[in-house]
This record gives sequence, C-alpha cells and structure tokens, in this order.
Amino acid sequence: MTAAAADESHQTTILSLISLAHGPVHAGPVRRFFAGTNMRVGTTLLSICAAMRVAMAQPDGPLDSLLTTWQAREAMAHIGDPKVVSWVPLDTTLSRVRLKGFGSDLPGFQDDAVADAILLFGGPRRNHTELLFGIAAPWMGMMEAELREADLSADLKFVPLALSAMNMRATSPHGEAGPWMLTYPVALRYGLVVNDTIDQRHDMVLSTTAAVNYMKDLTKRFGKEDALLALLCGPANLARAKARSGHAQGMARLYPYVDEAERDRVPAFMALRYLSRYADVLGIHPGEVQPGATDTLRTRASVRTDAFARVMGIDAHAFAELNPVLVGRDLPGNAVVRVPHGSAQRFTLLADSIARTSTLTANADTAATTGPLTVGYTVEPGDNLGGIAEEYGVSVAELKEWNELEGDAIRAGAILRIRMSAPEVEALEREIPKPAPAKEKRKVPPTRLPAAKAGSRIYLVKRGDTLSGIAKRYPGVSVKDIMRHNHTGENIRAGQKLEIPKP
Repeated sequence: MTAAAADESHQTTILSLISLAHGPVHAGPVRRFFAGTNMRVGTTLLSICAAMRVAMAQPDGPLDSLLTTWQAREAMAHIGDPKVVSWVPLDTTLSRVRLKGFGSDLPGFQDDAVADAILLFGGPRRNHTELLFGIAAPWMGMMEAELREADLSADLKFVPLALSAMNMRATSPHGEAGPWMLTYPVALRYGLVVNDTIDQRHDMVLSTTAAVNYMKDLTKRFGKEDALLALLCGPANLARAKARSGHAQGMARLYPYVDEAERDRVPAFMALRYLSRYADVLGIHPGEVQPGATDTLRTRASVRTDAFARVMGIDAHAFAELNPVLVGRDLPGNAVVRVPHGSAQRFTLLADSIARTSTLTANADTAATTGPLTVGYTVEPGDNLGGIAEEYGVSVAELKEWNELEGDAIRAGAILRIRMSAPEVEALEREIPKPAPAKEKRKVPPTRLPAAKAGSRIYLVKRGDTLSGIAKRYPGVSVKDIMRHNHTGENIRAGQKLEIPKP
C-alpha cells in the first residue's frame, strides 16, 4: 500500500470512529483537519479523534477575534502562519492532576469543557495560541505588578486573554469593550471616560487599573472563587447560576449554569492558564511579536478620522489599533495620537490639507445620508405667509403644501412645518439672536421637529455649551437624563446632536 493510500485509509478509519461516537459527520472537515495538521510519532488514534472532535465542534471564540486585528495579521505576515502545525498529543489525565495543584489563590479544575479547550488551544490551534502569548507578553509585567499591589492572584493576568485574546478594540453584543471586557457602568464607576469620541476601556493600562479595582471589590463581596466567575461572566450571571444550580458551591459546579454566551470563558481561562504555566514542557513557544516603531503628535482642531488617515497615508486599520481609545468618527482637537514612525513630521505640512479634506468628507456624508429636515416655526402676531417664506428661503406655495393650508390665513401660536436642508437648519441653529428693542420683532430660531423618538427634541451642541447649561433650557430634564438618553458621557463637542428626552 502506498503512503497516500495508507493516509486515506487512516482518515477513513478516524471518520468512522467519530461517526460511531458522535453521530454522522461530513468528510470535508476531516480532510481539512489532516491537511493542516502534522501529527508526530507516537500520536494515538484516541488522541487524534479527541482533537478532531474538538476542532470540529469549537465555535468562534477569542482567538478568532485576535486574528482579525491588524497587529495579528502583521505578525503572521512577519513570522508566518503555517498551515502545518506539528504538535504532541496532550495528556488530559495529566493536565487534570496539574490543574488541581495550582494553589488556593484561584480555583484550578478540569472537566470535559476544560479538557476540550486544552486540546484545541494546545493542538490544532497551537500556532494561534503561541501568537496570543507573544502579543500578551509585553503587558504581563504591568498586569502582575497591579495585581500584586492589590493583593490579588497574579494568574488573573490570563483573564483578558480568555475574554478578548488581548484585542484592544474588542466589543461584545452585551456592551462590553476592551481587553478586560468592562461594561459601561463598571467603566464609569472606576473612573474611565466613555463617550462617543473616547472609550478608555480600550486602553490597556487604564482598563487594567479599573479591572483590578473591580476585582478587589468583587472579592470583598463574593470571595475569591465566586469573584473570579463574576469577573469572567458578570455578577448577574453569577446570581443566575446560583439560582439555576440550587445554590451550588464552587466555580466548577457553578459555571455550567451561566448564560451560554459567556460559558466558554471559564474553560478558556483554565486552558490558557495551564498551557502558559507548562509551556516549556509542552513545547509551546510564544511568538516573537515585535511592536512597530511609532511617533506621537497632537491634533489641532477636530477633524474626521478617515480624512486624517487618508491624507497622512496611514492604513486605517493600523491607525485604529494604534489609537484604540479614539472610537468616534472624529478626532478630538488637541488630542495626542500615535502614528507609524516617520509620520509625525508630515503632519505640520499636511494639517491644512487634512482640515480641508475633513470638511469635504463631512459635507459629502451629510449630502449623501441626510435628506430634507422638517423644522417647526411658531407663528407670532403680525406674521404672514409671504414674510415667513422670504425669511426661510421657500415659497408660499410650499408652505401651503407642507401645512395643508387652503388659504393665506394663519393664526398666532400655530406651528408651521418648513422643510430645509441639514446645512441650512444647522446654520440657523448656530445663529445667536441679538437683544432687540421691545417694539421690534425678534427673530426666533426654528425648533427642529424630532424624527428619532416620540417626545424627544434634537439639540445641536454649540461651541461653549455644557450639559448643565443645555439641561437648564429644558425644564424637568437633568444632565443625567440627557447622558442616559444619548449613551454619552459629560464630554460633548460642538456640532454633536443630542436628543433631549421628554420630562
């Protein structure tokens, strides 16, 4: 029998065994698995079956998030992402014993899900695990120092590896963000800035400080073991797990009852913690990821992020990952940003071009995405349709059509609908009425009629505005009401549109 025929027979045998144990499976994944895996001498059929089963069943996880990042793609282009991964089958009986001996600071255990994670991260996806360890290496010392200062286990440094695979720009459907996957309320509670321009959850240093303080409080509240589960899956998930399990004790017994979306975080944490501690014995070698050289510069006025990157000749993905904290489409004025080495000196020469391009981009977006807006004009005594039409640059016929008027008569106090382009509305909103003599008619800026939510009003932030000042304009509305309604922090900027909720 030829070598090729022997391989084909071997794969067919494995396919049959997996089908007997787990039901019918397609041959395609088996062929792809063997095409990308090189088993060493001594690999047992049982080990191959186990690894194959895990590789086929594993859903997308943190490692998949990591591989989408610009940093990971650049690293793989440099060090290679081999299709052939040579690995020694892992002994999950031995790993079970080793995990039990990890100490009393944090629980160590292995069930079937943990064993599967160890087989996957240490087997078919070993090269990606090595890349993850390489990307995490520069941050390990900082995390260990923060954890020790807080009298917490240094092994908590593996939490961001399990949650986000050290993807600084990671987010979740539940509103978590950053390497530590902190929620918005937790971020604000521990002093991070989160608004539509800046999100400090994506800053590794600041988010680590917040996460460590959060873990300290969770430990005081729940104890070490339950606090770890709360950090990985959320305190609400911990409470649900206790209720669903009949108030079981211990992380190993509790975590299977947390919500399915977060359940895999615990096996991932245990597996990565184990593989890192025994990396030398298991032949796992962290990838040598060299961070690219960067410069820093300070922006002038606020500009569009895409215009800045395009004019500066910087890859948009690279710029986003160099500045993960900057999350809006606009770069704030007077902000410090990181750029690839050699780019900073070009900024002085290109600043005016960036500003012009930013204005053109913003105008193009407005024209492309914003149709006519409807504003409301309150009729005052002495008003007539001709005067109102002239003031707003429309025709009397249009006023009649928009307001279903049959004649020219209008009454004081009535609200007329007027359709205008977005730039025209914003120009009117920016005008500041000047004090007028008592007998002189005062020009009243239009009130834009809300289109987003019933009962809400749209306010365009002007230079010098503050949330407290805006709230005073609307009786019954507080600063917190505006923040909650717009999902924003206290920092606002000129040109930003805020919805003012109904009192």
